[in-house]
Amino acid sequence: MTLRTRILLVILAMQLLLIGVLAAGSLDRLRRDIATETRMGAQTARDLVLATIGTMQGAVPPDRIMALLPERLTEPHHARIGVVDGLDGTLRQPPGPPDPVLRRPDWFAALVAPDPQEMRLPVVVGGRPRGYVLITGDPAAEIARAWRDMRDLMILALATAGLQALLIAWAVRQALRPVGTIATRLSDLIRGDLETRIGPLPQPELAPLARHVDRLAETLEQAQADRRRLQQQIVARADAERMAIARDLHDEMGPCLFGLRVEADALREAAPDAATAQSAAQIAAIAEQISRVNRTLLNDLRPMAVGQLPLPTVLGDYVDDLNRRFPETRFQLEVASGLPEPDEATALTLFRILQEGTTNALRHAAARSVTIRLWTDPAHWRMILSDDGQGIAPDRREGTGLTGMRERITLLGGNLAIQSDGAGTRLQARLPRQQTDRNRTTK
Repeated sequence: MTLRTRILLVILAMQLLLIGVLAAGSLDRLRRDIATETRMGAQTARDLVLATIGTMQGAVPPDRIMALLPERLTEPHHARIGVVDGLDGTLRQPPGPPDPVLRRPDWFAALVAPDPQEMRLPVVVGGRPRGYVLITGDPAAEIARAWRDMRDLMILALATAGLQALLIAWAVRQALRPVGTIATRLSDLIRGDLETRIGPLPQPELAPLARHVDRLAETLEQAQADRRRLQQQIVARADAERMAIARDLHDEMGPCLFGLRVEADALREAAPDAATAQSAAQIAAIAEQISRVNRTLLNDLRPMAVGQLPLPTVLGDYVDDLNRRFPETRFQLEVASGLPEPDEATALTLFRILQEGTTNALRHAAARSVTIRLWTDPAHWRMILSDDGQGIAPDRREGTGLTGMRERITLLGGNLAIQSDGAGTRLQARLPRQQTDRNRTTK
């Protein structure tokens, strides 16, 4: 249950309890009032009967008093009068309008009805008993009136409780609305959105919590910036080490291999016999093989064109070379116009994505067509490489090339998604744009 629901249930329970106490108190008061009214009605009926009998004595023949008494009597409120003739035992009541239809539940009547009241007044005329007058309390009209009052009171109380519950629900909702804002902000933090702030809240109870959430967002944003800077430094340091190794290979290994080939050629020309000439030729072939391996290592460690030429030119040259070397596979590069020049780490990463993706498409997918798209959105570099090959088997583990590429992209703050089925493979890479890239785009 939500906090708002629990608050409303507690308030409604208290209201129902108060209404129950009110109803119980009202029933007790009504019971006493009805008993009092009924008793007073019976007393009034007694006085009326005595006065009427006293008036009739001397004015009406004694033997006619019992016959005329019901006609001379009028029933007061909350009492019933019956005249019982002593000669024949018949019971006659004073004439009057018919009893009105009184609507009240039986259970309510049983709760508030007083104890039955009955009195008998003997009628003695000339020293002889002529019969008696039976007087009983009649609380029916008073009970019906009490039911109407009680019903109206309960309806008013319930309506007031309902209105109060609605007002409290509205007030609680308004008071807890910042809690929803804080929860939404925390969800944004979980998703990685660290820029939005809650700001000051008018509720003094929730304002400190909002300030702490904003401070948490600022701390996380600073930690993320620090982590991104450290990751970029790691990538830059690794690229610098690769560049140093490539420079050493180029500056040290290259001249040595060139000199070895020259000496092998000179030895072959000056060889005194065929065996020596053949050995010199083998040395030259081995030197050439080492030179090719050295060039491959240099290209893997650091493509020379990256950072020296615009990125679209480097990617285009690489794709053109693939089309020349593998004519049975069609490679197509789509580069958005007006792209800024990325920083060196991003440019090298984009080149590596293209290199790794096309290599896998050729070696493992047997693709006939490979399409590469490169563009930017306001915050990211986006590259998609898709092929129509046989895809990656579900039980096949990711190779070291893709694993290394994913790690490099992650270090730069981006992500790599791979989708593969029987119709081909799709690599989607996203790398954050540096502020310098955005500034160059704006200019």
